[in-house]
Amino acid sequence: MRWWQALRQAYPNRSAITLAVAALVVCGAVGVVMVGVAGATLHATATEQFCTSCHEMATGPAAEFKDSVHDKSRTGVRPDCADCHLPKPIVPMIIRKIEASREVWGHLTGYIDTPEKFEKARYDMAAREWKRLIANDSQECRDCHKVTAVEFSKQSENAQARHAKAKAEKMTCIECHFGVAHTEPDGPGPKEIKAGMK
Repeated sequence: MRWWQALRQAYPNRSAITLAVAALVVCGAVGVVMVGVAGATLHATATEQFCTSCHEMATGPAAEFKDSVHDKSRTGVRPDCADCHLPKPIVPMIIRKIEASREVWGHLTGYIDTPEKFEKARYDMAAREWKRLIANDSQECRDCHKVTAVEFSKQSENAQARHAKAKAEKMTCIECHFGVAHTEPDGPGPKEIKAGMK
């Protein structure tokens, strides 16, 4: 309340209502600016340019992605980093960005600043991402790949059988489709991780 008293003393000829409205307008303007800055920051940190701005990501995951089935496709559809690694809804997006700050911290502290250190940490980073995709039923995969639009009859008999089995067993995309854009690390894959989560 001190700020209110200071405001009343600074403008003794103004009514309390006028000062209250002015304070609300100023607070609203500050709020709009803060929301704008936050939105711009969220957008800027969701670009491929930002994701590959450190050498660890540029020479590791981004280089592996180049010429992968997701980078070059017969349909020309090409996801960027955020399409696969960043949820679209705002709250999960912010949570994921906070989690991803671990890699930024690894860059700043030198934890993953050489190819050898990155390789040593690769499995742990991949496993965290696989767990996230298992928990959200591979939502980022399904944002682009609409299961209802897949013509399973155009797939090989083997692929049709595997997809039918996956559906029957309530599996999610990442349990089979991992290592399609980045080098697969040594260690248990998503299926084994999911079994351990139960």
